Amino acid sequence: MRNSVSRSKGFTLVELMVVMAVLAILSAIAYPLYTEQTQKTRRTEGRAALLELAQAQERFFTVNGRYAVNLGSLSLSSIEEDSGTWYTENDYYTVTTAGAATFTATATAAGPQTSDTDCTSMSYTNLGVKSGTGSDPSKCW
Repeated sequence: MRNSVSRSKGFTLVELMVVMAVLAILSAIAYPLYTEQTQKTRRTEGRAALLELAQAQERFFTVNGRYAVNLGSLSLSSIEEDSGTWYTENDYYTVTTAGAATFTATATAAGPQTSDTDCTSMSYTNLGVKSGTGSDPSKCW
């Protein structure tokens, strides 16, 4: 004969709470790591833009005997102008240059990259000197 006590199917509240607690712990660990890796990946866009800018400055110097003082004088594929401000392709950095006899190119975090406190800006000079600012500038290059 069959047992008259029927067992319901499904999850108990305790089981559901345990699963939710495990998910919360995993999320608390994974999200900061994801954010840090995303910022690190975006830094490559700033570095690539500075190196392209340095190459363009050297070409300009070869032809004109001086470095360009504004980015409009250079042919750049990964740097675009918007209302007088120059940005990298995905708008993660603003790019500036100062030059004539020498040049310094600087990429400053913009848009979603401003939350990157380790590397707020990075610079590259005509002498190949790389530098950065932020709480851990060594992460810039």
